[in-house]
Amino acid sequence: MLRLAPLLACAPLLLTSCSDDDEGGVDPDVAEFKVMTRNLYLGADIDRLFAAQSPADVPGLAAALYATVQKTNFPERVKSLADEIQSDQPALIGLQEVSLFRTQSPSDFRSNPVPNAQTVTYDYLDLLLKELQGRGLNYRAVATVQNADVELPAALTGNPSDLTDVRLTDRDVILARGDVQVSNVVTGNYAFAQEVSLGGVSVRITRGFTKLDAEVDDADVTFVNTHLETLSPGNQNQATELAALVASYDRPLILVGDLNTGPGAATTGYDILVNATTGLTDAWATVGTGSGFTCCFSEALTDANTSALDERIDLVLYAGKGTSPQSAAVIGANATDRTPSGLWPTDHAGLVVDFRVEH
Repeated sequence: MLRLAPLLACAPLLLTSCSDDDEGGVDPDVAEFKVMTRNLYLGADIDRLFAAQSPADVPGLAAALYATVQKTNFPERVKSLADEIQSDQPALIGLQEVSLFRTQSPSDFRSNPVPNAQTVTYDYLDLLLKELQGRGLNYRAVATVQNADVELPAALTGNPSDLTDVRLTDRDVILARGDVQVSNVVTGNYAFAQEVSLGGVSVRITRGFTKLDAEVDDADVTFVNTHLETLSPGNQNQATELAALVASYDRPLILVGDLNTGPGAATTGYDILVNATTGLTDAWATVGTGSGFTCCFSEALTDANTSALDERIDLVLYAGKGTSPQSAAVIGANATDRTPSGLWPTDHAGLVVDFRVEH
């Protein structure tokens, strides 16, 4: 895994940014900082639910899915994710699949199918922030968008007449380091939502984006985080919406996320976003070394090695004069990144990019 060694002048300060000029001093007109994109993985392959042929299939499939969420153990994985943040100390972090699981027992799904479970079992954002705070790392959630919010009856005890409602709320979140000032926060959902069949019932999978303006060491930058649909035509339709959005945002601009598209991918959202019209450039294509693959480990997160990673879909794109990536590193894809029980931190690898921005 490629890492950028910290500048000696910055080493004691970790929470500030700096850059060298041609004479080895600090250039007051250039800020240098890192950004990160990280899909936290909801903990199971939700596509398994779409195998339900009738409503009677749903409780068993939902129970199996939730059992996998428990086995993939986010409270253990969060420590590895915090290790990554502690190591790189990015100024801004784009997170996807920041899951919130809630339950209700007994189930009232048949009489009230609207998501209403309130007992929190896993709040990925809360767990991550507490882990960071426990290490003395000053990060805060500065932009959050709620996407799909789905509740299903699950036969958690194995008894089909004893059901518990399990609710999954999907979120995308931007974290900012303590010294980063933010303003003009915008959150929203894409107009296009993919329709899928769940036990014969059509369900809309809502996805969204978060945007803010940030000031890092006197440099102003627009930062956008998103998670695009994995299926066609949803990926292309949402990429088209995103391209129109970022066209209206100030430069310099950095866009991060699990875009579910990349060079040569079956989905063509990448080509919609990375072109002369949007002005967006792929940071990995500029400074990355190697494949840059970030997707995907198996559902159980127990893969023996990284051979399962065969797509580059977790991306950092940028636009604007005076904005230049200096290095890019794939994270969470070394054997040493796994948890004590052998789990990979998520089903994706992440990406960290070091930028210089003139101001």
